[in-house]
Amino acid sequence: MTENPQQPYGNPAFEGQGEHAAGQQGSKYGTEAYGSGAFGQEMAEPKKFGLLKKLTLASLSIYVVSSIVSLLTSGNEALLDAELEKQSAQMGIPMEQLEEGMEIGMAIAIGGAVVALVIALVVYLLVFFGLRKSKNWARILGTVFAAIGTLFTLYGLTSIGTMMSVAPVMGTVSIVITVLFLIVNIFWIVTAFSKDVNAYLSARA
Repeated sequence: MTENPQQPYGNPAFEGQGEHAAGQQGSKYGTEAYGSGAFGQEMAEPKKFGLLKKLTLASLSIYVVSSIVSLLTSGNEALLDAELEKQSAQMGIPMEQLEEGMEIGMAIAIGGAVVALVIALVVYLLVFFGLRKSKNWARILGTVFAAIGTLFTLYGLTSIGTMMSVAPVMGTVSIVITVLFLIVNIFWIVTAFSKDVNAYLSARA
């Protein structure tokens, strides 16, 4: 009996085909099936998360400028006189009696503004560097801080009428800064809870 030339066993042309088929079968559930090697790797930072960090720095810059404008405004004599007249009319007390108390109050207000600025800088830096490390607590802290800042800014608009009547240039600058601050803060909150940022921080948790 002669040897069958088509017999696959022992034929070099067929060597390794069984192993290759088995390897393909095994890759159906193995990591090789992913091809790109993305399985088990960290999720890439989305563009919106990078935007969130930029918005944090933008809000910080606007806040610093706003604080400087507020400190300059607090020392404006025209505004002080207008405020004295307003309080004198409301309380029925002569302006001379209110001046001393007003000076003390302004000194306290300026000191409080400086302290608030320092605290705000610390919070902003905590949020920014927390975001750089992809920490969810930084997003939460930033959201609370942005919401509080927005509310206080809106409340501050109630006195913008007096500033516009006494110091229109300073009042216009304050309005522009205020509007920019509100826009950036609201956009920050919207971006912080966007779909891409939620998925990224959840993957990093």
